Amino acid sequence: MGRRLLLALLLSAPCCLVQAQEADTLAPAQVFSVQSLPVIKAAEEVSLSRLAVPPSQLADILRRFTGVQVKDYGGAGGLKTINVRSLGSEHVGIFLDGIQVDNAQNMQVDLGRFSTESLGQIQLYNAQKSTRLQTAKAYASGAAVHLQSEWPLLLDSYGGKFSLRGGALGTIAPSLQWDQRLSSRLQLKAAAAFVSTNGRYPYPCFDTTLVRENGDLRSLRLEARLRGQVRGGSWDLHLYTYGSERGFPGPVIRRAQGFPFSAERQSDQDLFVQGGWQQEWTARYATAIKYKYSRNYTHYNTHPELNPMALPYDLHYLQQSAYLSVAQSYILADFWSVDLATDVQFNALDSDAGAFVTPRRTSFYGALATRLAWEKIRTSAQVVYQGSWDIFNTPQAGGWSRENAFRSAWMPAFSIWASPWHWLEVDAYAKSSYRLPSFNDLYYSLIGNAALEPEQALQLGADIRLGTSPGPWHWELRISPYWNSVRQKIVAIPTLSQFRWTMLNIGRVETLGMDVCAQTDFHAGDWTLEMALRYSLQRALDRSTPGSSTYGNQIPYIPLHSGSIYFSAKWKDWELGWDSSFTGSRWSRTANTPDYYLSPWSITDVSLGKLLRLPPLRHRARCPELRLGLTCGNLFNQPYQIVQGYPMPGINLMGNVSFSW
Repeated sequence: MGRRLLLALLLSAPCCLVQAQEADTLAPAQVFSVQSLPVIKAAEEVSLSRLAVPPSQLADILRRFTGVQVKDYGGAGGLKTINVRSLGSEHVGIFLDGIQVDNAQNMQVDLGRFSTESLGQIQLYNAQKSTRLQTAKAYASGAAVHLQSEWPLLLDSYGGKFSLRGGALGTIAPSLQWDQRLSSRLQLKAAAAFVSTNGRYPYPCFDTTLVRENGDLRSLRLEARLRGQVRGGSWDLHLYTYGSERGFPGPVIRRAQGFPFSAERQSDQDLFVQGGWQQEWTARYATAIKYKYSRNYTHYNTHPELNPMALPYDLHYLQQSAYLSVAQSYILADFWSVDLATDVQFNALDSDAGAFVTPRRTSFYGALATRLAWEKIRTSAQVVYQGSWDIFNTPQAGGWSRENAFRSAWMPAFSIWASPWHWLEVDAYAKSSYRLPSFNDLYYSLIGNAALEPEQALQLGADIRLGTSPGPWHWELRISPYWNSVRQKIVAIPTLSQFRWTMLNIGRVETLGMDVCAQTDFHAGDWTLEMALRYSLQRALDRSTPGSSTYGNQIPYIPLHSGSIYFSAKWKDWELGWDSSFTGSRWSRTANTPDYYLSPWSITDVSLGKLLRLPPLRHRARCPELRLGLTCGNLFNQPYQIVQGYPMPGINLMGNVSFSW
């Protein structure tokens, strides 16, 4: 009875047309006292405007974060996914301006499709982002990466930026961004980006050197954003389209001579529209709505006429999603706020694969959260409900009677933060999360496993931060122990293709780990020096069946030790960056045997940037700027593999030039 009552309360939330946003660049929105005091800070964040030569891909930024593994299958067209603290990529929510980027087909968000051109800030939360007016799905994620769009403050009625990147792997990537102030309350942002690369690079293979083939990519991204203000509120609209045609470089194994390693090709046509509206009705009460519609079309072909060893597949997928989120927030007292968020999402997938199965999923999310914030101590608590209905049919079944499965879960969480002195901050959290198997996991015979169970994860963690106040010299040390337990963990193991996977449950996985981050910066005259040292210890063990051959083994692709060193030296308008990362030994299967052993590796990237300030143009308040950059990846030409059988590029050079006005 209690659950039904809470569900009824969540469903009865009023639908007010609003959207939660941070301070607006057109005119700052009202910021309440509780929102300005986050309970759990972002574990790490990167402001792209501070980087002289910012990496072009999101995956290259996320590699710098502590406790993160980015799987990369090599080449510009290769799949790239993120795993945080061994939870798995499906428990990591990727949010663009507060709305989740998801994929019901396989729940693998490809980071390679994201560009950093239009982003201003990237934040990683291991626990919970603690701001008002979030979506219910944001509360439900085990960990979260929040991508914030950049909205420059225009000194003139318009501004823009043209960039050109090119170099290794036959890459050429021009992009154009345009910002226009349409009125005092309305701003337009439009962008276009094209990428072309042949993806060819040499790599050592057994006793010879070969060239990586079928890793080419051609893509075009077009998007436009509108942001405006109304009395007591604000709204935004984001239109996005992406098209690509790429090859999948296959795994490097011994083959008969005369045949290519892979002839798999994939083309994509993605489109989404998202946005919302925020309204602050009184000094204490605010509401928000966010919405999204997406349409993703994929064509996959193995081209057996080019590779007779490949199984003949010519598959087409059409995935559509509709999403609506309503959030309300009320400040009961200066130190106490309460939020209620309700989300509804519908996913549909049509395909000519797997006996023409056509699954549909309707999901409801409800979140009730409260926060108490004082000067020295802050706490938050929340409970999230998720209920999902699945139905599917085949031509043989006739109608939607094949299955009507309902799955549900409750996900509570609690966090506390304290700062007894200005140089010490301590916080701790406990959080439960839940994730359903994807459509591919369940319904496609070539990939799926109808017996798969949903995952349930429990996270316990703490952060101890020591540091000095901002000044000419600043340092900070963060120590973060944690423990995770995932029951019925779904593990995706690639077969001979990046497109087809083997899915299986590992009954229970326990991860005991610790992240350590020490960073410092020093300012003196024209000089600025920054350094960051990061180390992660992750003991992620299979605890499914005592006495089995895999019990107590490290789960696939999780290193016991990993870390990185970042150093930056700025002098006037010059900047030199050094980034070295290390990943310890791993196994590609739960059976930790020599056949599946992956050697440790380390790589170093070096970048050099120069800013040229040009004379002001006529009738323009802003001076144009020209930025020149050169990046050398894998400086010491170390051979390495992130995923077994997929060698990564050796030393490579990439140049970048951008002009902004």
